[in-house]
Parts: sequence; structure tokens; C-alpha cells
Amino acid sequence: MAKYTDNNKGVEITLKPGESIYAEPSAFCYSDGFIQAKTTTGGIMSAVKKLVTQEKLFQVLWTNSGSKRGRIAFASPYLSTIEEVEISPSYSLIAQRGAWLASDPSVKLDVTMNLGMSGCLGGEGIIFQKFTGKGRVFISAGGDLKAINLEPSETLKVDTGCIVGFAESVTYEIRPAGGIFTSIFGGEGLVLAKLTGPGIVILQ
Repeated sequence: MAKYTDNNKGVEITLKPGESIYAEPSAFCYSDGFIQAKTTTGGIMSAVKKLVTQEKLFQVLWTNSGSKRGRIAFASPYLSTIEEVEISPSYSLIAQRGAWLASDPSVKLDVTMNLGMSGCLGGEGIIFQKFTGKGRVFISAGGDLKAINLEPSETLKVDTGCIVGFAESVTYEIRPAGGIFTSIFGGEGLVLAKLTGPGIVILQ
């Protein structure tokens, strides 16, 4: 169970006895005294993937070693908002680099690359984080976050700098922002992202 602050700047998670959660080393705020921490890299390949996606080399596994439910709270080290996404074998999440805050141990952090024109021109880069498995992922980004669920074939035009993450089922394309005059003087740059459902899109 997760409980947020009034403005989603922090999250308090309840762990059952024996239950664990992974988090960024700098994300911890407070916990009950019987919740224990163990620092790990998750293996060589995991360490390499974290470095590529601009995550810290180490991650902390927090485990409830007590006999009752316990509280643990996390927040980003900078002013940001937190969004919780439920991952399943049929529902993976793609996110911008550095967005990961915490996740269940059953969720796998991987790397995916976008080598097409959208990766080169989209403003988000060619490397994304990919979350698979089953469980919760808590991602954070500066400013306010808004989650939009797109229906099948429903489209959304977005400034590329506003994209935090999207379901793997969502199609990500780059489209011209408009004519030459609009692209130069409209203040939106040369391109916009076109996102096509189904799936969740998280914007900042």
C-alpha cells in the first residue's frame, strides 16, 4: 500500500513482514526501526544498465525484518512529483533516463534503445529505461506529473520535453510541429511527439 503527500512530492509505502522494495540510495526519508537496508549493485549487467540510464550505480534493498507491517517513505532529492505505475507481464513501461525512484523486487529494470529518427530528433535521446515483470514502479520527474490513458488508436501530440514515460503498447513517433514559419517562430521547436494508444502516457 502506498500513501502520498498532498502534492505527490513524497510517498509512504507499507511493507508486510518479510516484504522488500528497491530504491535509489538518495530516495530514503524515514522508516520504522525494524526495516533494514542492504546496498547492492544487482550484478555487473545491472550496474552497467544503471550507468547507461543515468541511475546511481548502487541501489538499496529495504526489507521489513519485523513481525508487523512497517512504514518506509521515499522522495526525490530534487523538487519533483511521483507517479506509481503497476507493471504486469502484459504491461511494460518505457521511461526517460533517471526517472526511477523505487520498485518492487519483482520488477526488472532494463535498457531499450530508440535508434530511429524519433530517437535522434525527439529530445529524449536514444536510451530509455524499460520496466518489466510484475509489481509497482515509482517514477519521479520535475514539476507536476499527469497520467493520461489512451484508448486504442487514440492519439496525443506532446512536446518531446514533457514525456516522462509511456506503456510499451503506446506507439511513439516524431512529427513536424507545423510549417517552417511555425517551427521557427512558434516556440515549439521543429518536431512534436505523436503518441498512439492503447496505454498510459505520463507527462511533466
